[in-house]
Amino acid sequence: MQIKLVLFGHLDRYLPAPAERGAVILDVPTHATVAGVLDDIGVPQKERGYVTVNGERAAPDRRLEEGDEVRVIVPLGGG
Repeated sequence: MQIKLVLFGHLDRYLPAPAERGAVILDVPTHATVAGVLDDIGVPQKERGYVTVNGERAAPDRRLEEGDEVRVIVPLGGG
């Protein structure tokens, strides 16, 4: 099945080719999870920040479905 993966900020370096503008369409196994996909492309757990699936906050064990869009947003610091 296919999903869209969008990584923001410095995380876009983990996207496999042919990534474009921080996003890529990936073929993933049926019953893939958010954590499994991010593990497969090498995104460190401590850098996963805020993860959404189709615009809603998602737990690492969330199972993905055909056409889902996964976004990983880097938390910003400051004060």
